[in-house]
Amino acid sequence: MKKLLCAALFTVVTSSAFAAHGPAGCGLGSVIFEGKSGLALNVLAATTNGILGNQTFAMSTGTLGCEDAKTARVSAVSFVENNMIALSSDIARGEGESLDAYLALVNAPAANKTNLKQNFDKIFAENADAQTIHNNIQTVLAM
Repeated sequence: MKKLLCAALFTVVTSSAFAAHGPAGCGLGSVIFEGKSGLALNVLAATTNGILGNQTFAMSTGTLGCEDAKTARVSAVSFVENNMIALSSDIARGEGESLDAYLALVNAPAANKTNLKQNFDKIFAENADAQTIHNNIQTVLAM
């Protein structure tokens, strides 16, 4: 049953990824052959993407059809929302896996965790939602 569920989930995830970028994925080849269809053109687009090796750059910069890959901020907010208790506990202690994961997600793995600990009350203000908490953490990290 678990295998069937995993296969169904994989199918949904991969089909939605293909729907967003087409079979060739995002990258310069997809931009050059945008709007064209057919197996040969999809292979050319994928080959162009592969030869030029620009997908990583495109995903990092959110260009060449990879604009939806530039969603780290949304992912960080989602992470905060889904890990609120563990993250608050880790920030209160100044260490922990959830805090490490969050900091890696926002590209600040070497951030001063003690500073976050000292500003716990600012970060987790009363009735703060995930977006507010994320913004508060970013403010403290910028200090």
